Amino acid sequence: MFASHRHRKYRVTPLVLSLLLLATTSWAQTEPPPNTRNRLDHFLHGLATFSADFEQRVYDETGELLESAAGIVSIARPGKFSWEYQQPYRQSIVSDGKTLWLYDADLAQVTINAVESSAAGSAAQLLGEDTDIDATYDTAELGEREGAEWLKLTPKAAAQQYAAVELGLRAETLAGIRLLDNLGQITELRFSNLRRNPALAASLFTFSPPPDVDVVRGTGIETD
Repeated sequence: MFASHRHRKYRVTPLVLSLLLLATTSWAQTEPPPNTRNRLDHFLHGLATFSADFEQRVYDETGELLESAAGIVSIARPGKFSWEYQQPYRQSIVSDGKTLWLYDADLAQVTINAVESSAAGSAAQLLGEDTDIDATYDTAELGEREGAEWLKLTPKAAAQQYAAVELGLRAETLAGIRLLDNLGQITELRFSNLRRNPALAASLFTFSPPPDVDVVRGTGIETD
């Protein structure tokens, strides 16, 4: 849902982030085979860190564009990430694998939550574990679209938060992700300037609230 005031924003949820980590878990070191499913197997091998520029678009169930945004993402396994939204608003979403910080500069507010453990087969489980793709998902080759080969993963377990995720692979790189939720909304992520295994500072994955901002702590987060 989207508010009608000027701070109407789409926020990347841990679900979307975990799906991004699924697709950026590893990088092929050899020439990938032509089959997209096999290419994904090559893709899912031990990438330690990842960074890229991203563009994000969100569509409703009718295909109408709700919002677009852009920024930089940095990822380190297991479970660490930093999203820096730069357009059209300034927002930081940071996790060290245990704590999740969401800083909204416009609202001068930081929300702090514990990262919840996930049930087997959930998308978030893919943050730090090897997953049996065939046991967890039904896969379907979607063919070429927008210069990439696409693969659809539909979770076999019932009551998941999402209906399916589509991964776009171009040669040895990740071109994009499409997340289809259970309400028909689609979140698209497109990546550029990808860097494999860059040296990432540990400070990227922790957050200290600036002075004079409201701090909202979730359940299990201790006060200072």
